[in-house]
Amino acid sequence: MWVAVQSNICVASTAWRSYEEALVVCFRGGVFSAVLNLTLCITGVTSLYMTLHFIFVHLGFGLSTTDIPMLLVGYGFGASFVALFMQLGGGIYTKAADVGADMVGKIEQNIPEDDPRNPATIADLVGDMVGDCVGSSADVFESVAAEIIGAMILGSTVATESNMPPNVAAKFVFFPLVVHAMDVVVSTAGISFVGVTKDTANADPMKALQR
Repeated sequence: MWVAVQSNICVASTAWRSYEEALVVCFRGGVFSAVLNLTLCITGVTSLYMTLHFIFVHLGFGLSTTDIPMLLVGYGFGASFVALFMQLGGGIYTKAADVGADMVGKIEQNIPEDDPRNPATIADLVGDMVGDCVGSSADVFESVAAEIIGAMILGSTVATESNMPPNVAAKFVFFPLVVHAMDVVVSTAGISFVGVTKDTANADPMKALQR
C-alpha cells in the first residue's frame, strides 16, 4: 500500500509535466510491487521447503525428498486465506463507504460524487486502495504460491513413480522454483527497456492529450 500511495502521488505530480513520464512512473510503481511480490513468494516457498527438508529428512523422521512438497500445501492454503480476506475486506469496506458517501453527500447535502468536501469519499478511496492494490497483490501471491507447490507435487510424484534416485528427484522438485526465479530475471531485463525517449521527454502534455 505504501508503494501504491507514493506511486499515485508521483504520477499525479509528473502528469503536469509529461504524460509519457507519468506512464513510466506508473509502470515502474506497479512493477516494483509485482517483482517484490513474486520474490517474496519464491523466497517463502524455498525457505519453508529447506526447513522441512532439514527437519524431516536430515534428522531422520523417515521421509524422503519427494515427500516434502506434500507438506507445503498448508502454505498455499494460508496464502489463499489471506487473499480472500484482503479481497473481501477491501470490497466490503469500499462499498459501504461508497454507499455512505452517495447517500449523505448527494441526497442530503447536494455534494457531487467523489467530492473532497465529503469525508466519506476519503474512506471510499482507502477501500479502493485495500481492495484493488493490496487485494490484487495478495491474489497474485496466492496464485503463484499454489502454482509452484502444485508443480512441485507433480514433479515429486513423477520422480517417485519412475523410481528415480534422490539427486535426480530433487531436480524435478526444484524445477518450478528455478523457472519462477528466471521469471524475475527476465522480467527485470524487460523492465529496463521501458522509458521515455528524447522526442517525448519535452513534449507538451496538452498536445499529447489532443493526440
